[in-house]
Amino acid sequence: MQVRRLLALAALSFLVMSNSCKKDDVVPCNASADVTTFQITGLAAHITEPVPQVGQTHQYVINSAAEYRALFAGKKLPPVDFTTYTLLAGKTRAAGPCRVASQTVAQTCAGYTYAVKLTPSVAPAGAAASNPSPANVVYYVLIPRLAPGAQVEFAVELPTVPAPEGVSTIDTLR
Repeated sequence: MQVRRLLALAALSFLVMSNSCKKDDVVPCNASADVTTFQITGLAAHITEPVPQVGQTHQYVINSAAEYRALFAGKKLPPVDFTTYTLLAGKTRAAGPCRVASQTVAQTCAGYTYAVKLTPSVAPAGAAASNPSPANVVYYVLIPRLAPGAQVEFAVELPTVPAPEGVSTIDTLR
């Protein structure tokens, strides 16, 4: 009888101890939140680093005035408070003249995603519209300062280039 009581008491003790230890529940991350973005008034965005191939992108996460000055080779740059903000910037080579149609930054489970959508811009007068030459596009956005080590994914959507006049994009060979 004494042995049964001791075994029952031991089993009850283990049961109470296993329920008293709180385990952190792992909650899957399945949501994203938009991040407030800002522009730098008066910044003539020009990144000197060459982008040789169409579709190639250079990406920058800037957290200091020194990085800012080194990237944008301008005589006078508008001030940015890097204790409050992080500057995300990029340069992409497109098949023809383009402009930024939209840009957003979202916080995700893995970090941040900077999405940029480019659209074709009107070719300058006298330019050969049927054979546009590749062009560089620079884009940038200020966001609240990122924590050290935060991951940023750049998602740049290039415009689709229509086929030259008289050329079909449908495969007619069988």
